[in-house]
Amino acid sequence: MKIKLNRTEFLKRLKIIEKTISENKIKPVISCAYMETRGNRLFFCGTNLETTITTEMDCNEVLEEGKIVFQHQMVEEYLKEIKDEEVSFVEEDGNLSVVSSDSVSEFSLMDAEDYPKILVSERFDEIEEQFSIDSDELADIFEKVKYAAAPTTDNMAFNCVRVENKENMLKFVTTDTYRLVYLTKDVDKVNGELEISIPLSTVEAVTKLLRGIENTRLSFYFINKQIFFKLKDILVISRVIDLPFPNYRGILENDQYDKKMIINAEQFIKILKRIMIFVRNNAESKYGATFNINEKEMKINGINEIAKINEQVEVNYHGDDMRIALNTKFLFEYIQNLDKESTITLEFIRSNSSVRIQKEGDDRYLYILMPLALRD
Repeated sequence: MKIKLNRTEFLKRLKIIEKTISENKIKPVISCAYMETRGNRLFFCGTNLETTITTEMDCNEVLEEGKIVFQHQMVEEYLKEIKDEEVSFVEEDGNLSVVSSDSVSEFSLMDAEDYPKILVSERFDEIEEQFSIDSDELADIFEKVKYAAAPTTDNMAFNCVRVENKENMLKFVTTDTYRLVYLTKDVDKVNGELEISIPLSTVEAVTKLLRGIENTRLSFYFINKQIFFKLKDILVISRVIDLPFPNYRGILENDQYDKKMIINAEQFIKILKRIMIFVRNNAESKYGATFNINEKEMKINGINEIAKINEQVEVNYHGDDMRIALNTKFLFEYIQNLDKESTITLEFIRSNSSVRIQKEGDDRYLYILMPLALRD
C-alpha cells in the first residue's frame, strides 16, 4: 500500500471505527483497525466480533493498492501532533511508514489475512429499510432506555434493548429484572414486523457513534439475523440476541395501582442527589432509602455506617399512607431523562409491589421499579 490522504479526515474515520475496538488478548488482531484501498477510496473496519463498524473516505492519491491491520492508538496520537494536512502511508516489509513534510514514523503491522472476513453482500440501495429515523432521535431513545438493561452478559436475554413495532409505532424495552423501561416512538413507516433484541454493547457503540457525528437520516435493516444501521458512508453491523425476551406486557397492563403521588421532576432530582451521597456506599442496601408518604408530605430517610439524612417535602398524594424502600440511583436514572419542568407521577400498590413512574399524562415513556426489602 502506498497512498496520500487528508490527515484530518483520516482521524475522523479512525474515531468512528474505534467505537467497537477493544483489547482482545486471545486474538490480538481484533484489537486493531483494518484498512484497505478500494479504487480511489480507503475502507476502514473495526470489530469486536459482535459489533462491526465500517466507513470510507476518498484518498488524495493511490499509488499502490493494499490492505493493512494496525494498532490504531499510537497512530492516532501521532497524527494529532502533525501540522501537515496531507500525509503519506507506505506499507513495506510488514511495517507502516507515515510520512509528512518534516517527520517519518514507522509502526509494526499485523497480518491482514488474519483479520476476520466481514462480508456485506447486501446492496442497501436496492433494499427497503425496516424504518428510518434521525440519528439524534435514535441516540436520545437509546440513552433513555439502555441504563435499565442488565449490564453484564451473565443472562444475555436481559443484556439488550428490545425493539418491536405495532404498525408504524416502534417500542423500545429494557429490563434487568429489578426495573423496566418502556418507550414508544412514532415513525413514518415500518416495513414488516420487528421483534428483535439488540445487544447492549451494540447500543452503547451506536449511541457514542451518533453523538459524535452531525445529525443525519439513519436507515435500519434486519436481514438474516443481522441488524444494520446505515448512515451515508458509515455502516454498523451487529448480531441479534436470539433468546426469548421476558414477557413485559403483563407488567405494563397491571391496573392495581391505587395510590398516586405527584411531584416536580427538578425538585425530586435535587432531593435524590442529596440522598445518594449518604446511601451510595450502604453495605446492606446500596442506594436504598426509605420513603414515607402521606397526603401532605413525603419523608425520605437514608443512612450509612457513619451518617444519615432525613429529607421532607410537600407532595400531592392520594391514597392510604405508604412506606416503601426504593433504590434512589434507579429512580434518578429515569427522572434525569425528563424535562426539569415536568410534573411526574409515582403510582403504588403496596410496600412490596412495583412502582409505576411517568411524566404526568404521558404513557410513551414508562418506568416500572421494584421495591427493596424494608428494614425496621
